[in-house]
Amino acid sequence: MIKCPHCGLERDFKELKSWKFRFYDVKLFECPKCKRKFNHYYGVSPRSGKVSEFVIRIGLKKKGPPF
Repeated sequence: MIKCPHCGLERDFKELKSWKFRFYDVKLFECPKCKRKFNHYYGVSPRSGKVSEFVIRIGLKKKGPPF
């Protein structure tokens, strides 16, 4: 079970897309509560056999100063 890094909701999320990055399986999810997206990375290192798992938030873009 994965936890949303934006609002903290813990459940099974709707998977929007998946792909491979090096030895990671990457999945893009969208939270049904806050409607924000995040990537979940999961992989096993081929050298050490160590399991690695982490989440990267895809946040709202900030508006810069007007020019």
